[in-house]
Amino acid sequence: MFDAFLRSTVLVLCLLLGVMAGFFFAFSNTVMPGLDLVAGPDAMQAMQNINVAVRNPVFFGVFAATPALAVVLALICLGLARHRGPGVLLVLAALIYLGGVVALTATINVPMNRALALLSDLAVADWLLWSADWTLSNHVRTVASVLSLMLAVMAMRRMAMQGR
Repeated sequence: MFDAFLRSTVLVLCLLLGVMAGFFFAFSNTVMPGLDLVAGPDAMQAMQNINVAVRNPVFFGVFAATPALAVVLALICLGLARHRGPGVLLVLAALIYLGGVVALTATINVPMNRALALLSDLAVADWLLWSADWTLSNHVRTVASVLSLMLAVMAMRRMAMQGR
């Protein structure tokens, strides 16, 4: 019974990781290229508005719950003899997400967003430079989320195979 609950909880983690991976992927491949087509002051204003809108309880809840759940599940699995292999995979998933998403967001994307919020005008060339740096960091967040998702799926699969 506990194993079924644990596998279900890992499935929830996979869903959360998938949501975050999709969010970052969509930004890198649609939102930022779309803003680059506008560039300059209009793109800057749109991004400033996006940065205000993203600060909401739903986004923050998913963003924060994802690594917390990964860490908790990793610790639970490492404490159970039959789930140490999945536990190691979940530790890796948590570390990649914490480093490649949470830390990167805190050290690169958020400071860039704060600096952008203080501007009242941005030339097209300046926007394109800012956008290229921000998007590169976002590509890394996308890859980190996808890698974490793959590891969590591998952990869930290994748990299911052990439960047979």
